[in-house]
Amino acid sequence: MSEPTPEHSAEPTAEQYAQRAQRADRASRGALAGVLALEAVVVLLIPRAVAFTTGLGAVRTGICVGLAVVFLLGAAVTRRPWGIAVGSVLQVVLLATGFMIATMFLVGALFIAVWLRILTFRHEVVGTPSGLRMLTS
Repeated sequence: MSEPTPEHSAEPTAEQYAQRAQRADRASRGALAGVLALEAVVVLLIPRAVAFTTGLGAVRTGICVGLAVVFLLGAAVTRRPWGIAVGSVLQVVLLATGFMIATMFLVGALFIAVWLRILTFRHEVVGTPSGLRMLTS
């Protein structure tokens, strides 16, 4: 019986681990960008649904549209080293919109849960820092 060659060994090499971590990092950043893009859509749709019952007004509508644009910009920068920190700050901003429209507290909490789950997955797979540092790197 012959021994496995290095190319076909059961244990991945350090270079293969690094490549896998890099792919997982890109995938998790893509998922985070998707969350931010979805939040932009929700910020535009939820207030519109609420407007039928209580009305939004010009200021609230302007804030929602501006916030949606900021979320899309945040989605565009998640690939940057500081992009995850920007997205984490935007999660707090989304939760704060609950003071304007109460339904957004629930929506914000759900998106924060998804955001944190993706960051936890990223920590487990890529080996990024844990704790509060997870929110910024």
